[in-house]
Amino acid sequence: MSRIVRWCVLALVVLAVALPRLVLGAPAANATFTFARPEETETLDPEKTTAVSSAEVDYLLYDTLLSLDYTNDVKPGLAEKWTVSPDGKTYTFTLRQGVRFASGKPLTSADVKYTMDRWRALKGSPTAFNISPLESVDAPNPATVVMHLKEPLSILLVNLAGYSASILNPDAVNRAGDDYGTGAGKVDGTGPYVLKEWVRNDRLVVTRNPAYTWGPPLYKNHGPGPFGTVVFHTIVEDTPRVASVQVGDAQFAESIPGEQVPALDRDSRVRVIRYADLNTAFIGFKLGHKPLDDLKVRQAINYGINRQEIIQGAYYGLATEALGPLAPGTPGWWPGVEKAGYRYDPSKAKHILDEDGWTQSAPGQPRQKGGQPLSLLFLYSPGPGVEQLVNLVQSELRGVGVAVRPQRMEWTAFLAALRAGQHDMFFINVRYVTPDVLYFYFHSKQRPAPNRFDWADAETDRLLELSRSSTNDRERMDAYQKLQQIIVQNAIWVPLVHEKRVVIASPNLTVPQMHANVLYKMLDLTLK
Repeated sequence: MSRIVRWCVLALVVLAVALPRLVLGAPAANATFTFARPEETETLDPEKTTAVSSAEVDYLLYDTLLSLDYTNDVKPGLAEKWTVSPDGKTYTFTLRQGVRFASGKPLTSADVKYTMDRWRALKGSPTAFNISPLESVDAPNPATVVMHLKEPLSILLVNLAGYSASILNPDAVNRAGDDYGTGAGKVDGTGPYVLKEWVRNDRLVVTRNPAYTWGPPLYKNHGPGPFGTVVFHTIVEDTPRVASVQVGDAQFAESIPGEQVPALDRDSRVRVIRYADLNTAFIGFKLGHKPLDDLKVRQAINYGINRQEIIQGAYYGLATEALGPLAPGTPGWWPGVEKAGYRYDPSKAKHILDEDGWTQSAPGQPRQKGGQPLSLLFLYSPGPGVEQLVNLVQSELRGVGVAVRPQRMEWTAFLAALRAGQHDMFFINVRYVTPDVLYFYFHSKQRPAPNRFDWADAETDRLLELSRSSTNDRERMDAYQKLQQIIVQNAIWVPLVHEKRVVIASPNLTVPQMHANVLYKMLDLTLK
């Protein structure tokens, strides 16, 4: 269940309009690779989105100054080398020579400067915090970029490897204006593929950039890409998405329903791939909405949800219990969460609500206080196991006197509703590679999105800023641990699970290794 959320109907509905199949035996250079996924891309302007469904495509259309290898270590990208000043406030990058945008325009330092200046100034960008200490960017010659920071940013290099740091062509952005990233002819990157077609809620088609030869060093193949065409096919429903790989209409699918995995393990038509990443599935609260401004209500809800039941009933065992915002194994993870986290205790949940003045007229009825029912709007987007999860949460909270009103929404509409603050509660799963995901969600400057919780706290902001600016690793890890304590003690989330990732592939597809960014640039994929 990724931060992407999905649902299900009959396979025949979608397969009736299936995309052309891969012709087995065709030369790989001319092959079509189809990636079946449950979510629609939000936008292809990388500075305007946090959606994984956008990032998956951005990594093919664009490149970044730096890249991440399979262990999330920073490696060269468009920058072949870099230096950092002793005070951590000046970064100098030397660009790779011979790189061109898909339009044919040569990449220069001016393009990098434009990208960074636009990103940090872009109103409403949900990811500009990644470079918030950036004060200025110089381009002293076409091959050199110098970034000046107001204060050190310990994870700047990692952030410059993310999709949101994709280098843009200023000419293309200025020509398209506000429509940049919305369709073919309105995107221009240096990546291994070029946008050809985008039919929303159906397919997004990219074709190989034949000039591409500058892929990241983690790949044996630095370009061009192995496929003539890559199709991202949006299939929201679980059953037809899985079936698309079984019958050969797609060669790869993500967000696989847990209940289907045992049968898929025995199915010779597919290969099941299991891998680990850092992720947390959670329920977030809108603290600006009554009664969620009351800490006791949030704590009671945390105690009222049975994570073990959710792991078995919604994830079919393919998850572990989450007690805090970060997964074990994340740098700076707080071991104290094992004792401080909210474990399922419905009696305690009821006791807290009783003490807080929420009375219940009869079992199963919502509690009331001052004439206000304890009833909450719960927004979610469909996905494998999500419907079961929502039903379990609704049933469990009904047992302690909290009425939950679920509302299912398509992914892009869901994101828009959260941005508009229409929710009391929402469900999402977030992937991350560093503990800076805490800044992403909890700094007051991140309101209204992705800080969709209305959380604004001076000590939280101070610790978040310290975690980024300190050059002392121990001080940074201590800040991360204190932040997790604040988040847990204030019950801003209901952390639910850390998911075990499962995807499926055609037996004819070779995937050497899964990346934190799923298939990343796809350069080493091969089809028989």
